[in-house]
Amino acid sequence: MHGGAPQCQHFGLCGGCTHLDVAIDEQLDDKLRETTDLLKPFLGARTIHCERPRRTPLHFRTKLLYPVRPDGKGRCTLGIYRPLSHEIVRIKECRTQDEGLTELGVRAELIMRKLDLEPWNEAKKTGFVQAFGARVMPGTGELLIGVVTRKGLFPAGKELADRLMAACAGLPISGRAAMTPVGVVRSINEREGNYLLGDKNVPLVGRDYQIDKSAGLSFRVRFGSFYQVHRQSDALLYRPTIEWCGDVRGMRVVDGYGGVGTFGMRLLQAGAARVEIIEANPTACGDALHNAKQNGFADQVVVEETPFERAKFAPEPDLLLVDPPRSGLQAAGVARVLDSRCKNLVMVHCSAESLARDLDGLTKGGWKVGSVRLCDMFPHTGHVEMLTKLVRA
Repeated sequence: MHGGAPQCQHFGLCGGCTHLDVAIDEQLDDKLRETTDLLKPFLGARTIHCERPRRTPLHFRTKLLYPVRPDGKGRCTLGIYRPLSHEIVRIKECRTQDEGLTELGVRAELIMRKLDLEPWNEAKKTGFVQAFGARVMPGTGELLIGVVTRKGLFPAGKELADRLMAACAGLPISGRAAMTPVGVVRSINEREGNYLLGDKNVPLVGRDYQIDKSAGLSFRVRFGSFYQVHRQSDALLYRPTIEWCGDVRGMRVVDGYGGVGTFGMRLLQAGAARVEIIEANPTACGDALHNAKQNGFADQVVVEETPFERAKFAPEPDLLLVDPPRSGLQAAGVARVLDSRCKNLVMVHCSAESLARDLDGLTKGGWKVGSVRLCDMFPHTGHVEMLTKLVRA
């Protein structure tokens, strides 16, 4: 192992991380070299910005999502898939995940076995419980738990929820304060296949949402809504993005793939006059509207529930900010950006490969790269978050 690299009994067996045996500076050197090579056709003489951490990031991940599968005796087994397989590795420790969440996963497996719950069998397409999830909010410590099941009656649901809430007592602390459990949600999956999230979320006990506080703002996030999973997301991603958006006072902003409004609320806080949030997930849209009202921006926010490529916002916004999924904007999203005739364009990508594909279309459409930043939201893995500011060619 490289000097100073943390160790884990599961490293190399589970697919949770791939670079834990490499010192963090060397990881970043590799990521910068790879992204520079990939984006070279679009960078010109520019270099990719990257802020290095003062210490090795540990226990930064604030979300757990484990598949639930049968062991040899048909009992519920929770954990992370082995690389390139669907064989479960039962996780007893983790250097990237919040320590309390890791311990909660261990306790949840024991509870499910005591209740004799039937796990999902991929080969036979039978069973009931498909996944177990939990998320802790870094700003408040609120903990929301989710159990993903097939449809149908769930007689043991209330007892499971009560036991899970009780199991939260005395969990290890990775953040600033102890976790506060606020609810257990049943996420019902009616689709065929091995999905780890359902389409309908029903509270079994307590709330179906949690509250976070960040940057002086309040965010409600329900179980089915996306929220960044790095404990230091505000410093690593949100602050640099808002800075690169420039002076937004009085501006009309379109926030594409806007989720619960994590970028949109910050832009309003910075002085934007109006933000139009484009989001396809109805749960996230509801959260975004709630967050606008809660933060005093209700009259300045419009939420359009639609895929970005079909959004009908008026042309020529002062600023267009897009944060697409790992697949990127793709051809239809690139076309919608070009058709918007926006005055300023800032993009956030969680894949350098999809960023390169999108830049190919955008540069052909009259834009060029102004600045690029690598935000290391996924230490100890090969994944990166890329922040890009574009200017007219």
